[in-house]
Amino acid sequence: MNLMQVFILAIVQGIMEFLPISSSGHLVFIPALMGMVQPSVFFDVLLHLGTLVAVVLFLWKDIAQILEGLFKRKKEYWLLVLKLIVAVIPAALVGILLKDSIEGLFTSPKMVGYAYFGTAILLFATLFIKDKGKTLFTLTWVDALIIGIFQAFALVPGFSRSGFTLVAALIVGMKKSDAFRFSFLIAIPAILGAFLLKLPDMTMESGIGLYMTGFMVAMVVGFFALYLLKLILKQSKLYWFGIYCFILALFLVIKFK
Repeated sequence: MNLMQVFILAIVQGIMEFLPISSSGHLVFIPALMGMVQPSVFFDVLLHLGTLVAVVLFLWKDIAQILEGLFKRKKEYWLLVLKLIVAVIPAALVGILLKDSIEGLFTSPKMVGYAYFGTAILLFATLFIKDKGKTLFTLTWVDALIIGIFQAFALVPGFSRSGFTLVAALIVGMKKSDAFRFSFLIAIPAILGAFLLKLPDMTMESGIGLYMTGFMVAMVVGFFALYLLKLILKQSKLYWFGIYCFILALFLVIKFK
């Protein structure tokens, strides 16, 4: 890989890991469209690590508050952490049990196109969802499980993790700000899990400096993508991304026959 390819893929990962347009889907069809070699596991791991650092930096106040609440043995914070764990379990189980089947989907841009139709429909649905005012601390166990199940579906490339979890959080009645926080708090173990699952397949490669450039780009771009998404969610404009996903789905289905 050359520097330009590293920049392109790192920017794609940084922006689309958090915006509801599926980074995994883009990393399938962009190399295919540009005639690029599919990124190595080593490079993919570094990009995921970059976006993991980005979300930790973005939510550091929430993370610090939760850790303080746990240290002071506040019941509501212990319950919140348990609900976060419940929301992570479905994707963890699916990722472990169906790892090979899911990885097989990463070779078909056309199948990714069909998945984007699903993401588009889900994002359009936000036009009809009403805010019921639930917070991180009033979320029920069932609510957390529902969000977790949506996150498990998003393991399929073309199904956006952030889109699915945000819409699920809104469906169960969370306030937009708390839906954002919950979605990306559970993104931390989700991204970390994807990182750990790929570690056994990773081999060290030459050109580490080039790949670290990708790590830094993904981290910085990811941080600003989180800020942009938070702003758009506050304005109830998630359906904008639905339009993009629908157009992209049509293109991929037609392009890759």
